[in-house]
Amino acid sequence: MSNASVLIAGSSHPGLAEAISKKLHIPLFPVTIARFPDGEMRVQLGGTVVGKQVFILQSIAKEPNELLIETLLLVDALRRGDAKNIVLVSPYFAYSRQSMQEDKGASVAARLFADFLQVAGVNGLITMDLHAELVKSFYDFPVEHLSARHVFVEELQKQQELKSDIVVVGPDLGSAKLVAKLASELSSPLALIEKRRIDAHKVTMLSLMGEVENKIVLLADDVCSTAGTLTSAATVCHGKGAKSIIAVVSHGLFVEEALERIASSPIDRLYVSDSIKLDSKVLACPKIHVVSVANLFADAISRQII
Repeated sequence: MSNASVLIAGSSHPGLAEAISKKLHIPLFPVTIARFPDGEMRVQLGGTVVGKQVFILQSIAKEPNELLIETLLLVDALRRGDAKNIVLVSPYFAYSRQSMQEDKGASVAARLFADFLQVAGVNGLITMDLHAELVKSFYDFPVEHLSARHVFVEELQKQQELKSDIVVVGPDLGSAKLVAKLASELSSPLALIEKRRIDAHKVTMLSLMGEVENKIVLLADDVCSTAGTLTSAATVCHGKGAKSIIAVVSHGLFVEEALERIASSPIDRLYVSDSIKLDSKVLACPKIHVVSVANLFADAISRQII
């Protein structure tokens, strides 16, 4: 690996940063992120980055506003330190669910976020399973958009979950592209559920398009936040005669009553990546199985080393 390449970890997910660092055999560069009593932050690099290519490892989740400011300060410190090239490696990229102006007078956070990063001095982005691929077009620099699909398929094969009678189900129409690719890779039939979102917390499932009776259902989605969509979809499939239900989710936010919903739902097992730091309650949930994407991101970084 090039001596001109540097890895810096933000505060969001030190465990994943360490795992990627070990895969690449590049130690994490020293940096101090200080937080003052009034809530302000200050970043201090622990060495020189002059002429170096820098990869910032930062999953912008759970506290996206705070982590965005932290990321911008990291970029600013690197730019002032004369880094040659700055690539943000963000396994979970906040605000990608706000990529369009749905109502007049509403903000478009994903576009603003892109402007922030570009003005600050970011030269590239590596991320995974954006909620809306449209977000990539907001950037003038290269965006490498990874997928956790292959990682999940490998794990499902390892756990002997993949049977001949499996059907891949999308919990809403927005997941159609993701589940279509997964179904194609598994050579499995596809089904979709139509939903109507009542508000930020409630969804109503309207209809199931496809057959799941006496089948193993593989639910797939990019994000699990409150788990309302995922567990409602599982309930629909269970009611239609599915004999077992497995779920794969690229990003596990698991906010509010998500764990309680999952525990009481017909979902038998839920596979989630470690794109977001998971707390002890999530890790203790017997239905949840964590799959690491450290290799996926280490390989992506390796491809971009100058």
